[in-house]
Amino acid sequence: MKSRNKLTLCLFSFFAGVLVWTHPVAVQGQACSAPYFIEQRFPINTSSPEETRWRFCWQRVTKNGLVINAAFFRKSPSSPWVQVIYDARVIELFVPYHSGSPRFLDMSSFNFSLFQLTPKHCPPTNGGTLLDNNYVCKEIHDRGLAWTNYNNVRRGEEVVLWGGIGAGNYNYIIEWTFRDDGVVLGRVGATATNYPPQPLETHMHGIFWRLDIDLNGFPGDSVGVVSHTESLGPTASDSTAMIPTEGSRQWNASAFTNLVIHDSTLRNRQGHTSGYHLIPLRTGTPRHQENFTKSDFWVTRYKFTEMFVPSLPTYISPAESVSNNDVVVWYYGAAHHTPRDEDGRYVGNAFQPTVAQVMWTGFMLKPHDLFDETPLYP
Repeated sequence: MKSRNKLTLCLFSFFAGVLVWTHPVAVQGQACSAPYFIEQRFPINTSSPEETRWRFCWQRVTKNGLVINAAFFRKSPSSPWVQVIYDARVIELFVPYHSGSPRFLDMSSFNFSLFQLTPKHCPPTNGGTLLDNNYVCKEIHDRGLAWTNYNNVRRGEEVVLWGGIGAGNYNYIIEWTFRDDGVVLGRVGATATNYPPQPLETHMHGIFWRLDIDLNGFPGDSVGVVSHTESLGPTASDSTAMIPTEGSRQWNASAFTNLVIHDSTLRNRQGHTSGYHLIPLRTGTPRHQENFTKSDFWVTRYKFTEMFVPSLPTYISPAESVSNNDVVVWYYGAAHHTPRDEDGRYVGNAFQPTVAQVMWTGFMLKPHDLFDETPLYP
């Protein structure tokens, strides 16, 4: 069994419809009920037959902002629930400036938390609902075109949960999206105003996510690195290299590098191993003098005490087995902010920062052979 210090495995009561969890610090046995329990069926229109459904818990946590716990997906009304996420959170916001200083570790060094939202942030006309005394917004809406084949067409739907961390002059929008086709998106957006002492200095917004993806439960998970290779001729190939022990890997744009997480016992009706691909959504690769920035993916064996990004290199030494085990995946992405006149206004010759429009970075968790055939077919 997992350590009692970790969030206790969420148990569904299919009679009461309640998801139960315990917090490692707060009072044990706290029930995950509304607004901290989200259940969303798809299609959203209840007059149409149900196709898929998500259930998950969330927490508002000082430092980490909006945290997702125990996300379960059901690919059809007659299918069993499959656990996808045990605990997913933004674990660090690293902001180094090009001159070498400052180098902010916003989550390690400060106790920033979510700020309250207003109906302007979360308008009901856009499918928005404010939760938990207005600290979190839930949006349910059309996500655009999901599939088309000439006159045959299907639009997709999603439920989005987001909140904003107040980090001094910056606001960080933490967003989690759960789609009708089983996809999960994690994004962070940096916005508000440039750093007043250095409003025209280029800097990086480095975002680290800690993803405890307990696919079909915590035992038996493994992680592989998926890579694409172009030959010198007309052919190409793809390969998956399993990660046997704790370690780190780099993202390569030309290799379309991504991770695949699969469970030793989870298969679809075709007998194919089901998994989730962690696919980066990024514009570049941030590297700095700090060792924890030297890799984009880290895979560790679960330990509840390992929650500090600057210590990542020590978590993988000595390296323990992560094959067919309880693993945690860490992902590092970034937004490179080059200040521009659009970030403020000039009063005389002095630049005054006023508005830094949102810059996004994130990832996609995409199911692979989870469904038995094309989902959501019209």
